[in-house]
Amino acid sequence: HMIYEDHACQIVCWNDGYMYLHAIRSPKIECVVIQHPWMENDCLAADIVLPALTMAEGEDFDICGKQMPAIAHYKQAIKPIGEAKSDYEIGAEIAKKLEKLGGVYAGAYAKYTDGKTTEEWIKSGFDKSGAQTYISLEKLKEKGYFPAETRPDWQQQPYGVRKFYEDPVKNPLPVPTGKIELYSARLAENFPDDKERPPYPQYVIGGPASEGWFHDESLWGERAKKYPLLLVSNHPRWRVHAQYDDVPWFREIPTCKVKGPDGYLYEPVWIHPKTAAERGIRTGDIVKIFNDRGITLGGAQVSERIMPGHIYQDHGARLDPISWEDSEYDDRATKWINRGADNNVISPAMGVSKNCWGMATSGFLVDCQKLSGNEYEEWRQKYPEAFARDYDPAYGLKFDAWIEGGT
Repeated sequence: HMIYEDHACQIVCWNDGYMYLHAIRSPKIECVVIQHPWMENDCLAADIVLPALTMAEGEDFDICGKQMPAIAHYKQAIKPIGEAKSDYEIGAEIAKKLEKLGGVYAGAYAKYTDGKTTEEWIKSGFDKSGAQTYISLEKLKEKGYFPAETRPDWQQQPYGVRKFYEDPVKNPLPVPTGKIELYSARLAENFPDDKERPPYPQYVIGGPASEGWFHDESLWGERAKKYPLLLVSNHPRWRVHAQYDDVPWFREIPTCKVKGPDGYLYEPVWIHPKTAAERGIRTGDIVKIFNDRGITLGGAQVSERIMPGHIYQDHGARLDPISWEDSEYDDRATKWINRGADNNVISPAMGVSKNCWGMATSGFLVDCQKLSGNEYEEWRQKYPEAFARDYDPAYGLKFDAWIEGGT
């Protein structure tokens, strides 16, 4: 009946974003609530948006791991803006409201908070962090950070699988045979019909679902006759997923955005000169990337740094729909258009295999064409609201592009 979200990035950071957008607008979902500091992406399809704090507006501590284990304290830099509250406070306020319903919600606030304030929860978390052995919370607040000490005997510690190498019998690996396995008995036993993930490594082309395949995204498959390019989509160079897409310093960098003839800054689409010439595409052109899941736009960057038969566009960016009428979802291949250049909206819905979920947002089939002036004008006439949104090239879409009276 309801979806509650706290990241607002399912559409632009995960598989088949258009399908998710269609799902959360289904009549079967009575309410969509999102708590988030910014009005972006998934928030555009929410019924209620609860403003959450940024790190600058609250107090907390965090632990860094891996290469440099450390703990840091974050002081409140500014007071909360407007009605913004911490994620914890939002949960507590909701618990208060639910208590009025009685039944299973009786005492919800006390159960949720355990009678502790935000400050008390911070201390409780710190006391269980392991850092309290070396530094007090008061000292941490005073200093701001504390790096964990390196073991005195770190040079004597075995690295990698050294112990296994020296004595594989006494130091087996955590697999049934205890050895390096080229054939996985576990996969063979538990998933004997998994065509994408067999018990031994092999290259898999895939194929249609009618033949039992989960993926059909190969240049060697039949589907490639209709969508002959492979889209390579990596983590962005100038942002983190969809974050920082609105930072003006980044957007000034030539490799960050491509300015189209309409003044809009599009996400770059790298395309090989040969592939571009076949399609009449030049650097700076607005191009549309499409498949049977929909259309997303980009700005052409002709370069030999991408192979022929492939195009490259970073994942993430943002949702700026030209057309997203839910009644046209079945015709999304030609009628759902995203100007914000997020290609996750047309990525496969499937994971790694039918038995194993995992991201599948790179290396999928598309085609790429130059957006003609006639088609652009047709869209502009048909969807005037989409082209009239308040937009600043330095930042992208502004807040009042979505909120009436917003500032």
